[in-house]
Amino acid sequence: MNILQKPSEHYNDRQNGAKPSYIILHYTETRTLQEAEGYFLGCREHPGGGRVSTHYMIDEDGTIIQYVNERHRAWHAGVSYWAGNDDMNVRAVGIELVNPGRKYGYRAFPARQMEALVRLCKDIMARNGIAASRVLGHSDVAPSRKSDPGELFDWEMMAGAGIGVFPKPEAEDRKVAGDYLRDEQFLKEAFIKIGYDPKAALPELILAFQRHYYREAFGDQDNTLPGRMNEAAAARLHWLVRNRTDL
Repeated sequence: MNILQKPSEHYNDRQNGAKPSYIILHYTETRTLQEAEGYFLGCREHPGGGRVSTHYMIDEDGTIIQYVNERHRAWHAGVSYWAGNDDMNVRAVGIELVNPGRKYGYRAFPARQMEALVRLCKDIMARNGIAASRVLGHSDVAPSRKSDPGELFDWEMMAGAGIGVFPKPEAEDRKVAGDYLRDEQFLKEAFIKIGYDPKAALPELILAFQRHYYREAFGDQDNTLPGRMNEAAAARLHWLVRNRTDL
């Protein structure tokens, strides 16, 4: 696999000897690769005022660039949480996908970019022993702040390639789906069980869940489903609760 090297100084050590055990996927929300790269290399001031970086970035044509060695802690996830772990930068490899995002015209991720992502993720997972269930989106680990890689990212395809998991509800999942719709506390507890931040507000958790596991919500012509659970989404949630393994 051809990976271009452009070392960044935006990193520090992983604390307490931590090794990569997650992969976090992002989009750049920039107009070009060069714009994002400027932030990672310190040539351009980031809009947030701080310094940012990533381990890898993949252009829309499939080009892969590495900025930070995996043994180091890159600065991509920010304030984050998953399954009792905060500061996911300590535990994760960050991968940025060049995409304009909502700021500049969010669009689907090209096939060549997704193919390169699959190759890269498989390589990282194999070398570090990362479980498929530990490949997550930025919006999963920071639901109160982030929405990337968003509802146009094909998580179902990725799971089919062995990267991430995607629910396949069965009769027992559909049978209890209504319980989630009737009891908000029961619903929030389910989100927490599969890893989400207990401090996040329920509407934020629902949106993050939908972006990853129920993209159909964003194809709703009446725009009534985003941020609101229905039985189909609840059945997928219950499947994840039943099948959670390595968080």
